Amino acid sequence: MGLQQEPSATTSTIAERLALFACEVKVGDAPALVLERVKACLIHAIMVGAAGMDAPFGMAAERAMGPGDPELRAGRSRSLITGDYHSPPIAAFINASLFHARAQEDTHGTFHPGITVIPAALAAAESKMCDGKTFMDAVLAGYEVGTALSAVLTERTTPPFRATAVFGAVAAAAAVGKILQLSTEQMASAIAIAAASSGGTSESFGAGTDEWRFQPAKAAMNGFMAATLAVEGVHGSKTAIEGPAGFLECFAGIDAEDLTTDLGNVWNILGVTFKPYPVCAFNQAPSLLGVQMRSEGLRAETVESITLRMNEREATYPGMPFDGPFQTVAQTLMSARFAFATALVHGDITLASLQEFETPEVMEMVGKIKLVADSGRPAKTAKATAHLADGSVLERAIEETDSLLSWSLRQVVARGERMRSESNLSADQYQLLVRSINDLAAANDVREVVSAAISAQPAESMSELSDPVR
Repeated sequence: MGLQQEPSATTSTIAERLALFACEVKVGDAPALVLERVKACLIHAIMVGAAGMDAPFGMAAERAMGPGDPELRAGRSRSLITGDYHSPPIAAFINASLFHARAQEDTHGTFHPGITVIPAALAAAESKMCDGKTFMDAVLAGYEVGTALSAVLTERTTPPFRATAVFGAVAAAAAVGKILQLSTEQMASAIAIAAASSGGTSESFGAGTDEWRFQPAKAAMNGFMAATLAVEGVHGSKTAIEGPAGFLECFAGIDAEDLTTDLGNVWNILGVTFKPYPVCAFNQAPSLLGVQMRSEGLRAETVESITLRMNEREATYPGMPFDGPFQTVAQTLMSARFAFATALVHGDITLASLQEFETPEVMEMVGKIKLVADSGRPAKTAKATAHLADGSVLERAIEETDSLLSWSLRQVVARGERMRSESNLSADQYQLLVRSINDLAAANDVREVVSAAISAQPAESMSELSDPVR
């Protein structure tokens, strides 16, 4: 399927170069660590979904999309919540909503590629009965195409835009297009169509409402539809990215620049990090810091006040400065004060602890924290200065998180076991899931992976679950 000559910046557009890469990339041609990272991303995404099964947002998505069918299988894909079959774009929407339900997805910069790429690729792979190797190639294509854009642009687009809503549709289109075996011309159109449907605001974070929970799902579905429209002969603009009214101008306000130079040379998937806690990516550093300080013996009742210093953009991002009163999980997982306070009080952060809106010890700690937006502090770091009742001062900092959270496959499996306690999976079911992902390269299809993921579904049926989503 490869082209006879390599494209160059003078003979092709960004969409065309992204398309050529997506069509030709194979996990088997990449370094061995790339294969391990693809598996790690799959395990992490599915386990985050399993541990978020009792959150209402995946189920809300499935209800909103209408009932599926437990029997009608041909050309369709399963919801990981109910096991019912839906049209593939709808299955992608439902499962992306599930993977984002506890906000613990993987991260590259401020983009969460896994919650758009993996649900879209999984739905396409199941509906087309493609083999496991092709599925993994598609996941890699989606991650690399999406992060080729986000690696350069993420700092320039967010806020007010939300990174995953901006970059996710293009990433999903590349992944689905790979499974559908698009030509390079069709793939370029799919990328262009997806780019034209990209975007989402970050206002809901500050408001503590739920719109953001479905932005990645919409991106996954839009990317899926972009690829299928390209199959049907719909043409996208070759200059969709760098054109005068294109993606770059719209979201970043910058002139055209080559975003494809490192494709196939630098594997961005190796720079993906994994969240240990179900809170905003910006809150991972203060959460780690709170857990660390508790492990060293600090107790909330001994603290008079704490100054928490964070990167200026992160500390002022919508929702981050909020100090209560808390009424929704959307507020608690975004609040830097709540994340640090919960970590210090409990020594951990679980989805259940994010729903404890009035725990006295946590709320008292929230009130003692002064959040400082530090223009000189690097992103994804945090520094806490605690003034104690005995007059002493304790100072600790997390100065770098990428290496801390860039987990090996073994570490992801171990972390998945920890998340299992918040899921409905048994130990044997989890091991089956891990084994099915480890064996994907030799699998004829992805059905075993999907079935293993569905085993985490809640005991209640759709009709028995209550309607409220907050």
